Amino acid sequence: MKFSSRGLKAAAAVFATASLLGAGLLPAQAAPKTITVWADETRGPQLKSLIDGNTTIAPGYVIKVKFFSSLTALQSAWDKATAAGGPDVLTGPASFTSGAKSGRLLPLLYSKTAQVQMPAASKQALSYKGRTYGVALDVDTTAMYWNTAFGAAPKTMDEMFKTYQAQKAAGKVTGGICAFDGTWGAQPVLTALGGGAYGFTNNSPDAGKVLINSAAFKANMKKYLVGADGKSTGFLKWDGCGDEFKAGKMLAANTGAWNLDGITTAGIKFTLQAVPGLTAGSKGQQWVNYSGAWVTSYARTHGVELGAKKLVIDWMASQDGQIAMYAASDRPPANVKAAAAVKSTNTKSFAKAAATGMPQFSTWLDDKTGGSNWYDTLGSTLTNILVKGEPVDSTLDAAAAILKKNFANAAK
Repeated sequence: MKFSSRGLKAAAAVFATASLLGAGLLPAQAAPKTITVWADETRGPQLKSLIDGNTTIAPGYVIKVKFFSSLTALQSAWDKATAAGGPDVLTGPASFTSGAKSGRLLPLLYSKTAQVQMPAASKQALSYKGRTYGVALDVDTTAMYWNTAFGAAPKTMDEMFKTYQAQKAAGKVTGGICAFDGTWGAQPVLTALGGGAYGFTNNSPDAGKVLINSAAFKANMKKYLVGADGKSTGFLKWDGCGDEFKAGKMLAANTGAWNLDGITTAGIKFTLQAVPGLTAGSKGQQWVNYSGAWVTSYARTHGVELGAKKLVIDWMASQDGQIAMYAASDRPPANVKAAAAVKSTNTKSFAKAAATGMPQFSTWLDDKTGGSNWYDTLGSTLTNILVKGEPVDSTLDAAAAILKKNFANAAK
């Protein structure tokens, strides 16, 4: 058999390389590093079906999804986690952002695309001291159900109020808008009128910005909520008004998807949208809660920080990633582009409303250093003014004094 010198050299090179590999003197191709994702019993199986074993989202890494029997079990595991067995990516409720205080989460730099497609409220909900630590995956919020028996949904609060006055004078309604879920559900009406709980500075709630006694809210409360007799006009109801709305005796209701079946069964025809503000195009800000994803400090320890951030920002926050997660779960996507692409009209409406919402910081709202928490303070304040006829200005100022103490403590 005849060999050319070139063929002999090539064969020798192959033989030499094989010998070196066998001797361990040349490195073999590196195995992908593992990014471990933690989730609860509902999100976990969905993520497992979508990304477990994936090696293309973050090239050079393989994704491993671990899920727990419940959210409580996930929380407990996270509380006890160490670098030895902790996750690289954590998913769960927005309250997990508290891990930033102890340095267990890494701050994120959003891509330009994510910056545009993620609602401002979602960034606020997943921020700590002005830095964003997570990306929102989906939304838990409310919207305004407008009874179409009274025409098209109003563009402004003033238009809604005038419709209410006319319909009430005609004997067709007993109320304007119902906060189905109590004082919690009244938030978009309060903010539309210039009030609410707290304002923001650098994506964080600001203890110095207590809004319940703002000049704008005092003036608008007197204009829309308090009548000539010094008590309620009936425009806003927040306690046991759900049946009134389902009976067709109120123009609108603010509540979540959890009341869709009951309202539909009652025969109410409705459209879903955010509560309108004082001017066309402005909106009231209902409470918004998010589920999110965070990159933990353990990802840096494990040497997978870059891959974990790529997974979270480039896939979990993306339009395509959130459409895939929505298809697996029916949860309203946080990403505004993904929200616009979902098929369910109602899901799209809730997601759209969430884009103008306000993040619900439970540690602030539940604090009662001043004597009572936000919800109880608001409930007694509305009762004192709208039911008992107490003065607007002094009653709102007294509420603000309580909330200032609560928020100052929560901010520590």
